[in-house]
Amino acid sequence: MPDINSKTDKNMRTNIAVLHIKNKEPQAVASLADRVDTGMSTHKDVFPAPDPPSEIFSKEVEQLYTSITEKDGSKIKNHALVEQTEVVYGMLKRRLYYTNMVAKGDKAIILLSGFDCNDEPVAHDVPEKAVIKRIEDGSKANSAKIYVETLDNADRYKLESATSLTAPVTWKTVLDYGTTTTLEDNNLTPRQEIYYRVTGGNRRGWGLPSEPMMFFPR
Repeated sequence: MPDINSKTDKNMRTNIAVLHIKNKEPQAVASLADRVDTGMSTHKDVFPAPDPPSEIFSKEVEQLYTSITEKDGSKIKNHALVEQTEVVYGMLKRRLYYTNMVAKGDKAIILLSGFDCNDEPVAHDVPEKAVIKRIEDGSKANSAKIYVETLDNADRYKLESATSLTAPVTWKTVLDYGTTTTLEDNNLTPRQEIYYRVTGGNRRGWGLPSEPMMFFPR
């Protein structure tokens, strides 16, 4: 069995699926999403449990195409198009992660998914130690918004909380698959201190958790 702690194994060079979308242009996002939807639906034996599921993904892709067609210059429809593009783009990132989990560096499997493959194999490692930049009141009452520094090689972030740092500390997972560097926790107890830490991860594992940061929800 490979030693996951060895330098050679940690820096193993593999192929990965990539988005290859420079910006969130609606038509580009819709075209890629349609290709990925077709690829995974055609090869269900290779991709048996895509995330998100095919029914949900297909429905949102169809809605994006509808929003593109109905765009008429009005603020309402333009806003709806931007929002739907964000929804599908977020789902594409989840499918990208799923593809890399299934493919394990196999270029042929990556291409079956509908995603592009990086031009040259690249070195991969688990992400470095995470860093929380700041914590603010969230978008809802009794919530917290945690801002995290972007980590190289991280395609997901895990958020954990604890009510005390007195040993033994019990960390509770709040979110184990955050795809952005802005994470949120809801339904907090007002004026009761809470501690957060964040860890960056990828298909090779989790990096080191951040230093805890305290927050008082209002």
